[in-house]
Amino acid sequence: MQYIKGYQQLFLLDNEGNIVFRDIPRILGAIKADCTTPTLTVFKGHNYTVMHVKFQFAEEVKHRQAEREFNQRLTQGQRYILRELRRFFQFITDEKVKSEVNIIEKAFRGSINQVINRELNILRRNGFIGQELFNQLVQIYHQHNMQGWLNNSLPTLSEPIPIIICSEALE
Repeated sequence: MQYIKGYQQLFLLDNEGNIVFRDIPRILGAIKADCTTPTLTVFKGHNYTVMHVKFQFAEEVKHRQAEREFNQRLTQGQRYILRELRRFFQFITDEKVKSEVNIIEKAFRGSINQVINRELNILRRNGFIGQELFNQLVQIYHQHNMQGWLNNSLPTLSEPIPIIICSEALE
């Protein structure tokens, strides 16, 4: 069984190290034993096989996390301002302004409340673009103290760390 914060998985492998089952009831039925079940020594490549499955699981979790971030629901107002900020960013030469745009984009990409969403929709309806849009977003950012949101966001694992809770070799 492997565990990464928020993700757990059982694996049953065949003798070649291929995953046979991930279904918990089937795996538990396959490894069911009592005190009369004889024990065996672990085969030579057991640790390598376990580490290979651990690596596969970590890659799968990274993929799931990336997919979840990508599929995060953005409102119509958010999509508009993010699209316009990307266009504005292409024409900026000042590195300080570029870093400010990145901060604003990160803040507005996250979860926002209804009041901010309403203000973004007003910006969209009024056709704000470029520097004018950026100035309005900076004002909203400070008005709603969004800088505190970035600092208090929940930590995410940049590198998932799988933990092997148990590995067994069966005959």
